[in-house]
Amino acid sequence: KQWYQRRVRGGTIFVEQWKRKSNSLKYEWDVSNFEQLEPDRPQFYGSKTRKNPITEEEEWFYPFYRLYLKLSFSVTTLLFMVTLVIGSTIGVIIFRIVSTSENFLGEYKSIYSSVISSVLNASAIMLLGYVYEKIAYWLTDWENHRTQTNYDDSLIIKLFAFQFVNNYASLVYIAFFKESVSENGAFGRSNWTDTCDYSVNVTVNGVTTTQPQCFPMLVLQVAVLLCMKPMPKFFKDVVIPAALHYFRRWTKSKGNADVEATAVGAGHAKELIDIIEEDRKLIAGDNDFTLSEYTEKCIMYGFIMLFGAVFPLAPLVALLCNVIDVRIDGYRILWKNRRYIAQRAEDIGIWQYILEFLNMIGVVVNSLIIAHTLNNNGSFLQNIENKWLIAFAFEHVCFVVKFIISYIIPDVPSDVQFKMRKEQFQVNQLFEKGIAKKSPQGTPNNNNNNNADNAV
Repeated sequence: KQWYQRRVRGGTIFVEQWKRKSNSLKYEWDVSNFEQLEPDRPQFYGSKTRKNPITEEEEWFYPFYRLYLKLSFSVTTLLFMVTLVIGSTIGVIIFRIVSTSENFLGEYKSIYSSVISSVLNASAIMLLGYVYEKIAYWLTDWENHRTQTNYDDSLIIKLFAFQFVNNYASLVYIAFFKESVSENGAFGRSNWTDTCDYSVNVTVNGVTTTQPQCFPMLVLQVAVLLCMKPMPKFFKDVVIPAALHYFRRWTKSKGNADVEATAVGAGHAKELIDIIEEDRKLIAGDNDFTLSEYTEKCIMYGFIMLFGAVFPLAPLVALLCNVIDVRIDGYRILWKNRRYIAQRAEDIGIWQYILEFLNMIGVVVNSLIIAHTLNNNGSFLQNIENKWLIAFAFEHVCFVVKFIISYIIPDVPSDVQFKMRKEQFQVNQLFEKGIAKKSPQGTPNNNNNNNADNAV
């Protein structure tokens, strides 16, 4: 418990330090008010006109009630797709339990059941992921958001919700439900069991019983998922582009290997054309580069915060994966992809709230895991109410520590606050000087009016 409290403090300090870094960059790059002045998206369309309260000019706008109805439909679709993901996971679990318990796969039922269930689970994840991504983009386009920031935030919520359930559903089942299914069976059938492959002897009031223990399986599952998470991206960004590159070099003919210059004797023109031709052959960059990168990093951060009490080496594994990923992305961006088009933004947007959400939900999940896995030879921890009491107390202690750290660390660094105050002071000084230059022209009129009043 003390170890995870340090993890909670570390996660909170990480988020608070990022806030400070973000505010420093926001001031340095002069984007503090970017979202207030952000232009409309080219795809945005208005259905009615109104007078702008600031410029007093007619402008197109989209009624809020229409946007609210579209958002309600999007949320309903999101919940339906998340339910499908959970349902597919439960279906695979039921298939594995039934195929193992009913013995209709023959002598090698354990091997066949594991292989078939893994294939079904992977197929369901890929199919639902592909369909859901298309639906998420279509819904976000249909919602007709005015600014790019609002569009990105809406799309991020849809995609991250799916990834959140997709990556953590199996771990939640192993952590909280598999032991009960292994001991008591599923759906009221004692023979429908999903074994944990581990057990522990517990003595209560002199009676020793054997209870299933799924904690080692949970540790292994977290370690495997955390280590295998970067592999699809590695194959997508390195292996597949390299294979295509060498395949094109092997298949292209010798006649069109070089590009001839149109002007005779213009050697520099030929070199320029060659460079342009080579740049054209580079891989086009993804439009959602930051979206995929932020999603990957937040999912990995979720493994650390949600299951940090299970796999203490998770931060080290994540660090090594990120060090390798930085080099891979740098090589891909500099040498293999076309130049990305930079987009202005005030901050990382809704990702900041997702990080804070992962910190909060991580405290709850780890509190339940610690209480759920406590076992001793006494009767106190065998009572489910006492375990809930321990989880409740540990959770509130972690939340208190988290909120104290968040309160102590200011979001804006002191040097940035000083620079902002100095800038505001200089602006006020310029206004005062401008007013002082205009005052001699208006002063005589004011004096004449005062003299006339006195004469009267």
